[in-house]
Formats: sequence, C-alpha cells, structure tokens
Amino acid sequence: MRLSNSCAAFSSNIRSAKRAFTLIELLMVIAVIMILAGITFGVFTGVKNAQTRTAAKAELAALTQALEQFKLRNGDYPWVDGDPSKAEENGKILFQALVGWMQFSGSGTSTQFESKTSVPATGPVAYIDISKLTYADPSQPDALNPEINPASAPSSYVFLDPWGNPYVYLYGKSASDPDAWEIFGYHLYSRGVDGVDLAVGLDASSGIIQASHREADENVDNIYAGE
Repeated sequence: MRLSNSCAAFSSNIRSAKRAFTLIELLMVIAVIMILAGITFGVFTGVKNAQTRTAAKAELAALTQALEQFKLRNGDYPWVDGDPSKAEENGKILFQALVGWMQFSGSGTSTQFESKTSVPATGPVAYIDISKLTYADPSQPDALNPEINPASAPSSYVFLDPWGNPYVYLYGKSASDPDAWEIFGYHLYSRGVDGVDLAVGLDASSGIIQASHREADENVDNIYAGE
C-alpha cells in the first residue's frame, strides 16, 4: 500500500512539474509576442512618420513653385509680416494670394498689397491647384477643403500641413519698408508633428534664422521648404 501511495505521489509530482513547465513556456511565448509587437509598432510608427514628413516636403515644394509663379507674374512674393506669431494671419494672406485673389496696386512708397475688388465670374487665375493640398478655416479645423465661392475672396482659409497645422510663411517686406529683411526671399515651413514653433533665434526684423532656432527642442522637427 505504501509503495502504491509513493508511486501515486511521484506521478502527481511529475504532472505538477509538467503543468509548471507549460505555464513558464506560455509566459515566455507571451513575452516574446509583446516584444515583437513593440518592435513592429515602433517600425510602423517610424515608417508612418517618415511618410508624413515626405508628404509635407512635397506640399512645401508645391507651395514654393506657386510662390515663384506668383513673383514671376507680380514682381514680388506676397507681402506678409515677418513675425512668426502672425503665422495664422500670414497664412490667410498666402492662401488668398496663391488662389489669385491678391494684387499689388500703386507704385513706389504708395504700393499696396490687397485683395482684388473684381474678378471674372469663374474666379481669378490661381497659381496652385488647391485640390492637391489641405486647407481649412482655423476656427473650423475639421471642415477640410470646403467649396470656395469664386466671386468672393477666400479670406478665412490657410493651407494645412499633414498634421493639421497651418504652414508658416514669413516675408518681412512692405511698401513702407521694402528692404526690411537682410536676407533675400521668404521663410516657409511646417511646425512638424508637435505643431509648435519657438520664435527664439528667428529675427523678425532681419529675417535671419540663427542655429539656435533650429536646435531648439520645439523646432527640431520643423520642416523647411527646399531642405
């Protein structure tokens, strides 16, 4: 009887050992799956971010080309404020200009950059195909690419980057101070995934961007036109 009990106890220990080993294996498999899932998610996120940045660069290239077409026809780029804090206001002017609703009038110190008062019934000649980009009224950011009335100036829209933030366009030039900036040309960029742009290192009066601007934590993800 004691031998039988000993055999039964031994068999029970073997079954327990098997169950414990199986549980350890299961935990190991779960751990491996979680590690692989983390790696896969990281790779997917990295690929998605790279694709989004590529899309932003393509849109910046399209905007740059449109700005060059605007200058070719009008003699200068759209006049806006050189201060990054005026990005939304500048973005609205940029949008109006590139869809053909802005013009220069007068001459010399009396030159004005303003909305057109009359256009053909079909609307003005645009410098860019807005159907290829995303735009919205900043007060209604979810209402993307609304229909535009060709008979009135679209004064409330801005171009949005792939993260849903307005592109930043700066060009510190006006009739009262035509040589305000020391640099030639404008700045055009996306604020990147964080949607934040720190003004430090960007001189609004001269247009010069210092290395400190690009190296700031808030700006390292910025994407600049032509880069």
